This record gives sequence, C-alpha cells and structure tokens, in this order.
Amino acid sequence: MSGKAIYKQKDIVLTKFPFSNLTDFKVRPVLVLSKDSYNRKYADVIVCAITSNLEESDYGLTITTESLEEGHLKMASKIRADAITNIEQAIILKKIGKVKQAVFNKVLNRLNSLFVK
Repeated sequence: MSGKAIYKQKDIVLTKFPFSNLTDFKVRPVLVLSKDSYNRKYADVIVCAITSNLEESDYGLTITTESLEEGHLKMASKIRADAITNIEQAIILKKIGKVKQAVFNKVLNRLNSLFVK
C-alpha cells in the first residue's frame, strides 16, 4: 500500500460501486465503514452506498452538508446501511467529505439493526 492514499473511517469518497446483480457499476459516493487499522493493512475498504434517492427506508439515514465535519454535498442524500461492499482503495476517485461522529454512530446503529434481533 506504500505510496497510495489510505482512506479513513467516516470518509465519504467517490468510487465505482457495483449494482447488486454485479453486472455493472455506477460512480457514486460511499461511506468508509472499516476502521483505520484495517484500511492501512489491507488494499480494500468496507463501504456503504450513498444515494440521492430519499425514499423512506428502515436502513437509510438522510444527510446534508450539515452532517459533515469536512466537505460539501451537492444535495441531500441518504446513507444506505443495507448496501455494503468492499472495494479496492486504488479504484477510489477522490475523497469528498467526512461525516461527523454522531452521524457515523447512527449508521452503526442501523447496521446493527440489520444483524441483531
């Protein structure tokens, strides 16, 4: 990983994100979920999708620029805790922001509700 950008937990980055049928992808923002020590050790990061589709969902969390400690969002968006994948850090196009800790904690709660009764 030497000489390459290492992305951090809570970063919002722009990358190629696969469709769930794995036949294609879309360039979209994603939230880095994996912890920094993992991101330094491995070439991949674990991410969840961010969408501009604001439909109500049990596992989505609406964010705006006010939800960020760094960066700017062009429009209100929704973090999709139910759309998780791992991607190579090398295919990330750029960092566009970083969510506040309180927002990240809400995402973790949504993730937890996916797996715990």
